[in-house]
Amino acid sequence: MNTFYIILGNLYNLMILSDRNRIERTVRRMAYQIVEEAHGKQIQLIGLNERGYALAEQLSLFIKKGSDSPVYSEQLWADSDDSFALPQIVNENTVLVIVDDVIFSGETILNGLDKITERERFDKIFVSVLVDRGHRKYPIEASVIGMKIPTKLNEQITVSLKEGMPDSIVLTEN
Repeated sequence: MNTFYIILGNLYNLMILSDRNRIERTVRRMAYQIVEEAHGKQIQLIGLNERGYALAEQLSLFIKKGSDSPVYSEQLWADSDDSFALPQIVNENTVLVIVDDVIFSGETILNGLDKITERERFDKIFVSVLVDRGHRKYPIEASVIGMKIPTKLNEQITVSLKEGMPDSIVLTEN
């Protein structure tokens, strides 16, 4: 479905790629994959920025419903949070999952990992994203991916939130 909007004199092509129901099904599947990757160990979700944290919170709800593994979620502002400290509940049997809404260059995830100075405390670390749009600048790959949506460099994918949960995925071209 293509819709055209004129915003401040510029023409943008806007396409809704996913609605709340499809996102919820996708996140449920991602939660099962995270549980499988964790092999029964404690799970620590670190949601990057606002939308990554919203996704981490939704993943946490599904993980709690479908697993006996303890799961915790925290928010990390990847570009500005210099005082990030891991909770004391983390131990060597904990699996760390870096969660973001969209992976593009990999820079946000790399910045987030740089802020986590106690990485050796984890049994395993991996990345989970709702959308992988390609075009990596850094050697960062996600282990759990909701959707792969190849894009052009002039396109942007945005995950919008409603009531603190992912509500839609929109592709814009400018």
